[in-house]
Amino acid sequence: MPKNYNLFLKGGVGDWDFNTDMVNYVLDKHKDSEVSVLVCSLGGYTNEAVAISSLFKLHGNVHVHFVGHNASAATIAAMGAKHVSIDEDGAFLVHKCLYPIMEWAYMNADELDEHIKKLESIKKDNETIDSCVAGMYARRCKKPKDDLLALMKVGGWLTPEEALEWGFVDEITHNADDEKPQLTAAAISSLNAAGIPLPPNIKRKKGSVLDRFLAFLQSPFANQAADENVKPTNFSSQMPDLSPINSILGESIALAGDKLTLSAQQVEKLLAAVNADKTAIADKDKAIADKDAEINTLKASVEEKDRTIADLRKEPAAPTSQVVDTDKTDDPYKPVSEADAIAASKAFLDSSF
Repeated sequence: MPKNYNLFLKGGVGDWDFNTDMVNYVLDKHKDSEVSVLVCSLGGYTNEAVAISSLFKLHGNVHVHFVGHNASAATIAAMGAKHVSIDEDGAFLVHKCLYPIMEWAYMNADELDEHIKKLESIKKDNETIDSCVAGMYARRCKKPKDDLLALMKVGGWLTPEEALEWGFVDEITHNADDEKPQLTAAAISSLNAAGIPLPPNIKRKKGSVLDRFLAFLQSPFANQAADENVKPTNFSSQMPDLSPINSILGESIALAGDKLTLSAQQVEKLLAAVNADKTAIADKDKAIADKDAEINTLKASVEEKDRTIADLRKEPAAPTSQVVDTDKTDDPYKPVSEADAIAASKAFLDSSF
């Protein structure tokens, strides 16, 4: 078991110290010798992991040693190594690939249809990636691909013994110098947000708030058997859902213990979002008030029309026997006949002379 490592891959796969450029740089410096790699990572980007695995395979003489809790993309990266070992206190997790889905919008039927089509496309892509990764695992483990896909679907933690039995690792080490696995509260929040169960045997201070909290979260695994036919189960906890906040900030944040730390810029974004919501709510309240006034005006108009209709529907006045003779001869606008006009003209002329 090597005491000196050429490469330390810790943190997220794809970070500055755990990416293809860094790996390729170190491997290139040791083209003709064995490269010892220490890995302690909860995962990261699948594309980076597959590329790192290929670099290990091309080098041909890479020894990967897992310590602590290793999951997801970190396990994929090791598949190209010549030899893989894990510390006796480590933990190993494989699962189906994840794609971030954050939607904070209202959609009509047409928009929902388009969104469903988009999700179906993402699902198909994920299934393709899962198939490729399962193939990598299957070649390493020398087991049927379908068996690996079934294990990935379960997505639970494996003990070092289970990882060895499956064939993910070639050796379990008992090195006292290996760092015992520890898990921060921030890492716990990240695991939960990704839907990944917590690993067993976490080292922590007894009696602390974190200890009691983790004991609560891990309780479903307390009686999990180590039988070879028993697979880890999925797990969901009661951690706060931070996806709405993440959607507003446009980035991923996590709890540290029971606290959430935000930068001044993040606070400004949240306050701006809150103020925008307040303004939108005030605008909607005003629009509702205007609509209410319009409705009241329409109601008054309808009531007025109803009264008019009621008046028109009343019985007609009683008939009368009195007849008024309207003699049209008294009408000053009655048309004059030609004979009357000549007679009137003649009388006017006679009177003038």
